[in-house]
Amino acid sequence: MRTSSDKSKPEKITVVEVAAAAGVSISAVSRAFSNGSCSEKMREKVFAAAKLLDYKPNRLARGLKSKSSLIGILVTDFENPAYLPILQQFSAQIQQQNCHSLLVNASDTPTIEEALELVMEYHIDGLVVTATSLPQMLVDACKAQGIPVVCFARNSLSQGASAVYCDNFANGRIAADLLIDGGYSKPAFVSGPVAALTSRERQRGFINRLVERGCQDWQIIEGGNHSYDAGYEATCKLLELHERPDSIFFTDDIMACGGLDAARYRYNLSVPEELGVIGVDDIQLASSPAYQLTTIKQPFEQMVTACVETLFKQIQQPELSAEQIVFPCDLVLRQSTRAVKS
Repeated sequence: MRTSSDKSKPEKITVVEVAAAAGVSISAVSRAFSNGSCSEKMREKVFAAAKLLDYKPNRLARGLKSKSSLIGILVTDFENPAYLPILQQFSAQIQQQNCHSLLVNASDTPTIEEALELVMEYHIDGLVVTATSLPQMLVDACKAQGIPVVCFARNSLSQGASAVYCDNFANGRIAADLLIDGGYSKPAFVSGPVAALTSRERQRGFINRLVERGCQDWQIIEGGNHSYDAGYEATCKLLELHERPDSIFFTDDIMACGGLDAARYRYNLSVPEELGVIGVDDIQLASSPAYQLTTIKQPFEQMVTACVETLFKQIQQPELSAEQIVFPCDLVLRQSTRAVKS
């Protein structure tokens, strides 16, 4: 347990630590400080733990009413350029509902503690999650406060959270078919972070389809962050192998752009003749003359609309169950893969 005298730790104490010290739930801490439904004994335990840890709840948040007109957006992929227009669309559509956005940067640790702190202190009315993973504890804490949670661009394995996403398993199968039909025989997959469910689903669909079509010479490498540098470095590792791949499916476009540059300018490979490259998302950079990247396009505008509509529907009707909304994706053929013979 962290105490105020432990100078080696950050001074900011969160509701997570107060709950742990008091031996109560996170929602109980929130109720104790907001004069919600809470027994006097429970309140005393919470206040005693808060005093021991020198916890200072946000004064503005304590003065807010139960409805704040704030919608939280939890983001981790700030390096991915796909998310700038997405966040702009979220902000615009949330404002159309007479609410405002509260952007929660969960790129740095402790991610869940920071997210929970903002959720509990600012009494947001709903939460959109674009993070690579969604812990059940976050969903449970939101549910205890009547805050609906909707995952964007990723499936939700957490009970009680809705999700709006593309069929990532199908994305992988589309990529596999394109490479095989283009005459490539040694494909590789570059994943995102290990915890990223979208990346795991794309990998599963990709390998599943390769095996179905009789391709046995394939490779997988973890790319790590959704960034240009991660894609560049992962491609260098693949191309240094004795049995190098002749094509690569990247879990997103920005990684694929890094991979294209590594192949062309560090290894002097001809794209798409010597190496085929596919990404996912269809970011603006993908169609630029420098890349002309073949990609699998996600209908982000429609997905944002569906996400916002689902969230506000559940805010207005709390009794509704969580739902899953799945969109199809479209293949966009450009010059980073060979032409497919009909």
